[in-house]
Amino acid sequence: MRVVCFVVDGLADSAHALVRDVFAGANLLADRVDMAEPPFDVRTCAFTDHVRTAYGADLPAEPWSAVAQDPPDVVITPSLGLVTAGEVVDAVRDNPVLPTLRDLRAQGVSLAAACSGTFFLGEAGVLDGLDATTGWWLGPPFRARYPRVRLDEAQALVSAKGVTTAGAALAHLDMALSIVRRVSPALAELVASYLAVGDRPKQSAVAIRSSLVAGDPLLTAFDRYVRDNMRKSIAVNDVAAALGVSQRTLQRATSAALGVPPIRFVQQVRLDHAVHMLRTSEKGLGEIAESVGYRDAATLRSLIRRQRGVTVTELRRQRRSALAAT
Repeated sequence: MRVVCFVVDGLADSAHALVRDVFAGANLLADRVDMAEPPFDVRTCAFTDHVRTAYGADLPAEPWSAVAQDPPDVVITPSLGLVTAGEVVDAVRDNPVLPTLRDLRAQGVSLAAACSGTFFLGEAGVLDGLDATTGWWLGPPFRARYPRVRLDEAQALVSAKGVTTAGAALAHLDMALSIVRRVSPALAELVASYLAVGDRPKQSAVAIRSSLVAGDPLLTAFDRYVRDNMRKSIAVNDVAAALGVSQRTLQRATSAALGVPPIRFVQQVRLDHAVHMLRTSEKGLGEIAESVGYRDAATLRSLIRRQRGVTVTELRRQRRSALAAT
């Protein structure tokens, strides 16, 4: 399989390295699954003969023009270093790679990206009408700029009709392994073992809800109201009245920025708090359930499993491991 990693100045060093490590590992281990030849030909391409990474490293690159002339099987667009959403948009807006991405997509070439790299795909329009994910903190600006994309930033990895998107930085591993899996599921499992890649959680398990709403005064006030009234039954009409807006205004605000209705946001904040207590306290599950507004432990247990992709036992184990390490 021929893979091209498109790169630009400001490229996230770890992201590019993780992707290359996965494919290098796959080539090295291919004979362990009875593959006679290394399965991946991976090239790094740019519009210049080298780029400067986010940490100042000089990264040589092959000419991007060759990609249009001889399309590969997969093109991976770059994730940028730790920058703001506005800087990500500035990097992708009118980028000369966009027309070629559209052409490659039309030719059936697979596209992939993780974290801020997904903005290249969004800007090119190749995600319109498709399910996708991005770095969890980039969800609100992504949703605002690309409203035709069916975004679910709770997911770590989404594949839809030949386009793969992944979440925050380390989700580059998930993205690269998913490409290896297309060639050989056994090889992907072997590479994951050598890299000590365990089961990957949903991004919702690590998302910081207050960061997602920080740029919107109404949603910040909504978040504060929920936290102040977590033990009580919370009705959306009561929240809207307390915040001095209509229920419809609150509905529009949460849907536009977060992609969920107000009552789902209430649930997410409650689960955030419950998971935090499970990781940091010795309180029983019933006591924690009551403190976040649920009637019984069974309901909370089920919600954590379904919404966060982890069990209460696993969360308790994380606490014990952290204490043992101190």
